Parts: sequence; structure tokens; C-alpha cells
Amino acid sequence: MSVTWANFRAQTARFLNDESYQKYSQALLMDGVNDALRAFASTHTGVMSDFEINGDGTVYTFALPSNIIDPEDGVYAVQWADQEWLRREFYWPGNRWPSASRTTSSSPRAYVLWPTGHISFGQVPSDGDTVTVHYVAYYDVVDSDSSVISVPNWALEAIKLYVASEALGPGYIKAGQLGQYKSRREAGKPEDNPLLRLAEHYMVRYYQILSAHPAPQWRLVHPMGES
Repeated sequence: MSVTWANFRAQTARFLNDESYQKYSQALLMDGVNDALRAFASTHTGVMSDFEINGDGTVYTFALPSNIIDPEDGVYAVQWADQEWLRREFYWPGNRWPSASRTTSSSPRAYVLWPTGHISFGQVPSDGDTVTVHYVAYYDVVDSDSSVISVPNWALEAIKLYVASEALGPGYIKAGQLGQYKSRREAGKPEDNPLLRLAEHYMVRYYQILSAHPAPQWRLVHPMGES
């Protein structure tokens, strides 16, 4: 399910009992939703994405997209010329490619995620060949009212709770700073900071919702072929 930032921000403001944004600014909430989306993508559910590599018969190393979550393990499938799923190889000490040089007919027809932020092939994609790389990406940055939040429907409540927890940050930080000047009795035992307790409660609920929904197993989406 998709919802615009304008609508989601209004829902979050109602949840925080601040529909006029007097206590929690729109900028603060926008920072919070972007933090929430990055955390959700990197720890649970990212965006299934792909990009195409058009071979020229000479280049075998290509930069991965900048929005990939994990450049060392974020690729879950690679399709060669619409007919073969490639296996992933790993560089181990002492390992060498079977072929002394890489050409359009060298072996193995496989890929490695090396150097960092790049994908390299054991066989050079021929001129006219298209290699499709499937990977897990971050969500688009929210930067305007029309920005779309496209997390699964079940995750909307979790994202709202994460944003609400971050929105309370300035309040409980200020309370903590002022609390250092309280007497031992005034400070409470162990502490007297209701906003901090509330923010922690929101994050507990956030993780409870995530734990009720298994994280996607991206590598089970496509069969991994042998070269």
C-alpha cells in the first residue's frame, strides 16, 4: 500500500496529539520518517529492484546502484541474457579464475561482488547482451508532501511508531539535560523522564510488529542457475 507523505504526516501528528505541528515540527517528522524507512529497509523489508547492464564485449566490472542496501550481499539474483541465472562466486585466498583472461567466452559464467560497490563477471557480456541484476534497495527519500511511502500495508503502523518515537527525542533529551540539576529525590528512581519511557514503548511496539512478519527471503524468489 502506498500513502503520500502529506497524509502520513497528518496521521502521525494526530497520533502525537499535535495536529497543528506546534510541538513536533514538520521537518522533525520528515527526518523521522526517513530514518524509519532506512532502518526498516536495512533490517527487515527493502525494495525489490533491478538494473540492466548492456554488454559491449570489453567491460566486465560495473558499479552497483547507489541505493543498494548492502553492496557486499545485497544482490540476490543475476540473469544473463534472459536465459540463465548465474551463480555467485567468492574470492578466497589462493583462488583464481579458471580462465587466464576474461573474454566473451571465458569461464566461469558467474559473478562476484568485488571490488566493493561493484559486480564483476567471469565472462565479459557480449555486445548486445543484457544482464539483469536483481537487488534489495532502500526506499526513496521523503522530501515533499507528494513523496510516496510504499511500505507493505502491515508496516505503516510500525513506521508511524518509529517516527513518533524519534519525534519525542528533543523532549526527553531536554528533560534529561535539566534532570542533572535535580536533587536525588526529585530525579526519581532510577529516573523521572516520562517522554523517554513513552519513546521506548513506541519502539517496543515497532519491533513487535516487525517480529510478527517474517523478513523476505529474497534469494528464494528466483532459482540460482549453474554456469
